[in-house]
Amino acid sequence: MKVQLPLSARDQELLSQAASLFSQGRYDRTIALAAELGARHPRHQVVHKLHGCALQLAGRSEEAVAALRIAVRLAPSDAQAWSNLGNALASCGLFEDALDAHRRALVLQPVSSAFNHNLGCVLLQVGQRAEALDHFWRAFDFAPSDAELARLCRELLAELGDLDRAALFCRVNLERLPADAGAAAMLGGIVLQQGLIDEALVLLDAAVKSVPGDAVAWSNLSVALRGAGRFQDAVEAGLRAASLAPEWAQACNNAAVALRDAGQLMQARTMLLRAIECDPAFPDPYYNLGCTSADLGDNETAREALIEAIKREPRIDWMLQAAHACRQLADWDGAELIEAAFFQQFGEGLQSQAHVLPSPFAYLATPGTGPVDQRVVAEHFAAQYVARVAVARTGAASARGPLRLGLLSADFRDHATAHLLVGVLEALSPERVVVFAYDYGPAVEDAYSDRLRRAVTNWVVLRDMSDRDAAQRIADDRIDIAIDLKGWTQGYRGGILAHRPAPLQMQWLGFPGTMGAPWIDYIIADSVTIPHGAEGAYSERILRLPGCYQPNDALRAVAKTPARNALGLPEGALVLAAMHQPYKITREVFSLWLRLLDKVPDAVLWLLVPPEQVRLRLLDAALAAGILPERLIWAPRLPMADHLGRLSAADLALDTFPVGAHTTASDALWAGVPQLACRGDSFVSRVSASIVEAAGMAELVVDSEAGYEALALALLSDRQRLGRLRQRLRAQRADCALFDTRRFADRLAHGLEMARGGQPLGHIDVTD
Repeated sequence: MKVQLPLSARDQELLSQAASLFSQGRYDRTIALAAELGARHPRHQVVHKLHGCALQLAGRSEEAVAALRIAVRLAPSDAQAWSNLGNALASCGLFEDALDAHRRALVLQPVSSAFNHNLGCVLLQVGQRAEALDHFWRAFDFAPSDAELARLCRELLAELGDLDRAALFCRVNLERLPADAGAAAMLGGIVLQQGLIDEALVLLDAAVKSVPGDAVAWSNLSVALRGAGRFQDAVEAGLRAASLAPEWAQACNNAAVALRDAGQLMQARTMLLRAIECDPAFPDPYYNLGCTSADLGDNETAREALIEAIKREPRIDWMLQAAHACRQLADWDGAELIEAAFFQQFGEGLQSQAHVLPSPFAYLATPGTGPVDQRVVAEHFAAQYVARVAVARTGAASARGPLRLGLLSADFRDHATAHLLVGVLEALSPERVVVFAYDYGPAVEDAYSDRLRRAVTNWVVLRDMSDRDAAQRIADDRIDIAIDLKGWTQGYRGGILAHRPAPLQMQWLGFPGTMGAPWIDYIIADSVTIPHGAEGAYSERILRLPGCYQPNDALRAVAKTPARNALGLPEGALVLAAMHQPYKITREVFSLWLRLLDKVPDAVLWLLVPPEQVRLRLLDAALAAGILPERLIWAPRLPMADHLGRLSAADLALDTFPVGAHTTASDALWAGVPQLACRGDSFVSRVSASIVEAAGMAELVVDSEAGYEALALALLSDRQRLGRLRQRLRAQRADCALFDTRRFADRLAHGLEMARGGQPLGHIDVTD
């Protein structure tokens, strides 16, 4: 065996010179000297190793491989030489050999950050990303201050979509590099998806403060701020992201959603059109444009945009919203087609993704749904808020003294909720109930908002507060019972009560069904809307009021009734009033009404004037059924007193199904018009029956479509009977339970007092 002889003093000096040139990046000169030395000392391993490394860095990979193969043959235990050989082999496209070389290096020196990194790079080149990540992560373990390695790991984790591991890595990353804005931004985005809003806000705020130019972090911060109910802050963050990345559709979309939540609808629409222009294939802006357009009352654009959204991504929540938009325009063909696809997917079970959230309101308004499935949808929707942390209360609930009642709504203004509620608030005894109004709606001054403010002295504006801050204010006010008057209807702030600011929390009036929310203890109902035995379809316990759960204002003004010809109504005709929103008028309902017109030649159908496209569709359906257009009379929108005055000109008010007449029914009865009611199997389809029975007109309630049609025909064929009903209604209107506001207020106060004192909590039936 030949023994390697030491270099001469001259050659040792040349080797030192070559190493110095290498460190200076002068690779060509290094190669020349190393080649000269290698020729004289073919078994000197360091010379060949240096020669190979210089050749590799000079881009002469094939020659580098040859030199480094000699180096590892001469010194098989040299881990660095094996790793360098692996790099050269990879540059030549010899990936299997490169992987083998790198693995040999790691066997010899497993704790090397560089060797793990080098192996990871080759694994990445051959598409083995998961194994590459393992080695990059190991490299970071051995070099915990290497921010570039941490970034590489995060990028791979993002590509692999493994959010759990990504979150774990980011937490490790931040322990080692607390100022790493990339890790904070990534972890903030992940916990945001998990619904951990408070943690997301802390992380994302830190990220944008460290790297103010990070558009992704700003955009995610906007989403987190929205989730916390900090809508104006969300707008500012969203617009910052969109300004940093003006061609990024997601940033524009997120900014637009924040604008919509803040009530800046036209600006939201503009931003969504910009997002669509940036990326016409991106589905989210179409969906949000649909929702924003619906808010603006532009139902045609809403329908078109939502259909474009589901063409690109047929999510069941988007399909449901698109079908509802079709029903807003009486586009029954479109609605039924989309609903068929929706129910096919829904039958397979709600998707597990937290972001797939079918609207509980759109679902209960959809024909073919029932109370059990309505609960499933509501609970799935409510789950997005379940992670909210309870706020601290300064004192225990009061067991004695006036009950402190908090009412939460966006509708303390000229709105159906205020029309129903204001009289009760005026009638509540302050010795029994102290009322706080928590207003998160738009700043509106009108006759109803003025009257409400006079009735409720404790008026708190939550509009600009986050959900948590709003909840803390309610807790600080030591509210005994908080009532959500919105439920899952437009403009809801369900996240406020999810923080559990009050010992007892209820929902009432705004949402005709279960909210599916574990933080809501009771739903206020009656024995018709939720009959005994039907409690299983509700996540809440039931607080049943006697009579009807719906309050009414006995002081509502009714203007003088104009002459029929002034209203466009034919003299002597039987006038069937159907002043409903278009989405309630299903194909089946309208067909039934047309059959009534066909069988009663002197009857006309009196409808609230809809958008023109809806009017044309209804006219087309009437013509197809052989009904002349002049038998459909269109009533323009009027102030409430004037509307009630003209409504008195009708002979009979017609119900809808499955979403029945609610305020529309009590309006008709207050105007002295008999109201037909069709009772279904869910809350939303039983309200009209409850209202009509509480008005003392139970004989006008039926349980089927066939019964509805038969009773309507019987009444329309007997004008004397219809007249007697009308006279009786007007005679008893002031004294019936439905319009006895003071009595309702006493019953409500009694029910709330029973709930406050109830241990353990259970269903409550209030009796007189």
